[in-house]
Amino acid sequence: MSPLTALRRRPTVVLAIVCVALLVAIVAAGLIVSSSVRSLSVDDVTTEVTTGMDDLQEQLPASAVVSADETTRSDPCPDGGPGRLISVERTIVTADGFDLTGWTRELSAKYSSMEGWSATLEPVGSTDTVELTLANRSLMLFTLRAGTQEHPQDLLMSATSRCSSGD
Repeated sequence: MSPLTALRRRPTVVLAIVCVALLVAIVAAGLIVSSSVRSLSVDDVTTEVTTGMDDLQEQLPASAVVSADETTRSDPCPDGGPGRLISVERTIVTADGFDLTGWTRELSAKYSSMEGWSATLEPVGSTDTVELTLANRSLMLFTLRAGTQEHPQDLLMSATSRCSSGD
């Protein structure tokens, strides 16, 4: 008896083979699509972080901003993969008399009520300094520290990207 005749006598075996082949094709297509969707260059993750920080800085009244300085650092991904992790720190000096702590509290309340965002506001030490941590849907964290003892008008912003797909 030929193999083709044997398969005709067992249609469930043929159906099982077809189902397995179809399942393998679907999984392979899904992996290809998902890997291309998640493929992010170092420029992509850097833009993601700096755009988020720009959006937060734009919440400040333009008259309150005296200057801004930014430092960007690139580090290997902690999982040992080929990508890079981008850390951005931005210091915004606000005008004398601007209520930076009050503004940070208002920003916290605003983001707490926005869908897709989480906001945690905590006092820092025994000063008027507060630290606001914002997390968005993609779990990107932005930290804003309003004032320090040495520089009460400085807003320190920091964020770290997700890992890029490669260098």
